[in-house]
Amino acid sequence: MMADRQRRRGPRGLALVSVLLIVAVTTALAYEIANRHAFGVAVSRQTLAGSQAREYALAGEQYVRQLLYADWEDEGTRSKDTLLEDWATTGALEVDDGEIEIRVADLSSRFNLNSVVGGEGPQNTARLKRLFTHLELDPGTVDAWVDWIDGDQEVQPYGAEDADYLLREPPHRAADQPAVDRSELRLAVPFESRDDYARLEPHVTVLPTDRLAINVNTVSDAVLASLAPNFPAADAQLLVEQVRDFDDVEGVIASYAPLGASAAALRVGSEFFEVQVKAHHGVTRSELTSILHRDSENGMLTVVSRTFGRRFESAADGAAAGTES
Repeated sequence: MMADRQRRRGPRGLALVSVLLIVAVTTALAYEIANRHAFGVAVSRQTLAGSQAREYALAGEQYVRQLLYADWEDEGTRSKDTLLEDWATTGALEVDDGEIEIRVADLSSRFNLNSVVGGEGPQNTARLKRLFTHLELDPGTVDAWVDWIDGDQEVQPYGAEDADYLLREPPHRAADQPAVDRSELRLAVPFESRDDYARLEPHVTVLPTDRLAINVNTVSDAVLASLAPNFPAADAQLLVEQVRDFDDVEGVIASYAPLGASAAALRVGSEFFEVQVKAHHGVTRSELTSILHRDSENGMLTVVSRTFGRRFESAADGAAAGTES
């Protein structure tokens, strides 16, 4: 009888183990499915937030384009651009579940590095060397920049061409064409430290033209002082510190005669603008930098370049750069 009972309990025990095993496997599968679902939801949520932040950044750029076109439409402000106008005083905008911070820079306030070649190349090279001097940088290294973007292999006195760059590690060649980003300076010019480049960076830009057109209503004192060989830095600082709302270049030269020699490089209006946007959606952030060109004839705005990979420069950064200059 005992043997019969053991035989009857054997299948029951095996069935119980099987049920427990099935429950364990099912629980594990359910946990894995729930875990993957939660991960998928989190990824989708993050992707959606990132896309929304990116769209907010693009909306910030579009907002600036509208401001710049409205500025051109107004006949009272069409011929000049100053730091008193709406496009120059943008700040933070509140949006649904986020914020858009905008900073606009007039690129005609900076020295166009591509202007050291072309018809006015020699004259603008001398100006760039004066800018380096004002910023306590070695003016001789400007020759390396000229060689970097000119189209020949003729070496300037303190410059470098392919024969020099091919000996470096890693070896490379000179661009021998107009620059597309000011960071190319770090490939061409032998700066002694990162601080040297950081001191120069706020005062220079690269534009798709070899012209030098400086807006006296927005220019920094360091760039302004570099334009004429006999224009004192103290006078440049005095001009920059005042509220600038010049209607024409003649009015500037009437007060600052030494600038007359650089009248061809002076303007009171601008065509190129840099737009930086930092957009937040929840805890997600997107940063955008665009270069815009505004046609002076019809006000049409064109995106010259756009990148989401550059750090946003806050107003505090700009103020610090201005102090260093």
